[in-house]
Amino acid sequence: MAAEKKGKDLLIGAVIGTVLGAVTALLLAPKSGRELRADISEGVQNVTEKTQQVAGTVADKSKQIAGTISEKTQQAVQSLGRQTSEWTEKAKGTAQYWKTGKSANTATLEAPVAATVVDREEDAN
Repeated sequence: MAAEKKGKDLLIGAVIGTVLGAVTALLLAPKSGRELRADISEGVQNVTEKTQQVAGTVADKSKQIAGTISEKTQQAVQSLGRQTSEWTEKAKGTAQYWKTGKSANTATLEAPVAATVVDREEDAN
């Protein structure tokens, strides 16, 4: 990210320097009005072309970044959805167990209960 900012700043500085140098050269050069206007027009065209190139590059990079962000966001949402569904099922199973004393899915409850028993045995020692 910092390297991209440095590159962007360098490019902006180069464009500004080019424009200022061209304007200074045109104004200080001994040329007729017609030649000076033609040189200014050419300079404006060059700057316009470079600006369009930079704008195109920025647009492409923005699209790439937006695509990457969209993809990562979708992956995160899917992962969160799976985890939420798992937790919901575990909570339902636990509620059912507390309510009736019977578990709809005993495998879901066995691991936490076994881990609790082991933790309590370690605490006792």
